[in-house]
Amino acid sequence: MSKNILETQGIGIQFGGLKAVNNVNFTAGEGEITALIGPNGAGKTTLFNLIAGFYAPTAGKVFFKGEDITSLKPYQRTRIGLARTFQNINLFADMSVMDNALVGQHCRMTYDPISAMLSLPNKHKQERASRKEVMEMLDFMGLADVAEEKAGSLSYGKQKNLEIARAMATRPELLLLDEPASGLNTQELDQLSQRVLAMRDRGITVVLIEHKMDVVMTISHKVMVLNFGETIAFGPPEAVSADPHVIEAYLGKEDDEDA
Repeated sequence: MSKNILETQGIGIQFGGLKAVNNVNFTAGEGEITALIGPNGAGKTTLFNLIAGFYAPTAGKVFFKGEDITSLKPYQRTRIGLARTFQNINLFADMSVMDNALVGQHCRMTYDPISAMLSLPNKHKQERASRKEVMEMLDFMGLADVAEEKAGSLSYGKQKNLEIARAMATRPELLLLDEPASGLNTQELDQLSQRVLAMRDRGITVVLIEHKMDVVMTISHKVMVLNFGETIAFGPPEAVSADPHVIEAYLGKEDDEDA
């Protein structure tokens, strides 16, 4: 049984009188793939924002590798190995695919401002190593052949892949994927599933928000179901899919987008 790399204890956030997330105890096992599902407005992306540090909780705590990270800023969480993607694609459209992915490496650069200003050898050495590493990430995501093209010229599916490549370039131990399968065709869905499994094989723990239940059931070790900001089920995919509360709240309905 794997140890937990991520844990929330009684996490919650309230906007005015609305409890968007309420007393959620979530765990992600190291080296596993955990899916977060639920109907529109269930609080899934809000929970991601709490885990990634974009929202400060009004209750509870977040732990990463056993350490309380509740007070850390998003960039600090990235530095310690926690990365995420977003529902809406947010690339630099006029920059190349390579340059977009290189943004993810910024937090791993260690040369000082003097080296940068004077263009010293240490700066060039790190930048060469960074480009080599990022190219490997682009190749992993099927983007090596378009590395020098503008990001805005890519198809929707390739832009989604670039978002993931950029997040992987931060060298995460835990990767949060917010609806990575939305808008993809059947072939792209199959490729995504294989790549997420390959991420796990590389030692990256993955947590994903997803509505494509065939993807969820195929690749996930565990599934958590949220409804109205609260957990209604958490466990192996087979058990969760058979839970009557889950069927009533979510699996019996057709939803394509999160709120």
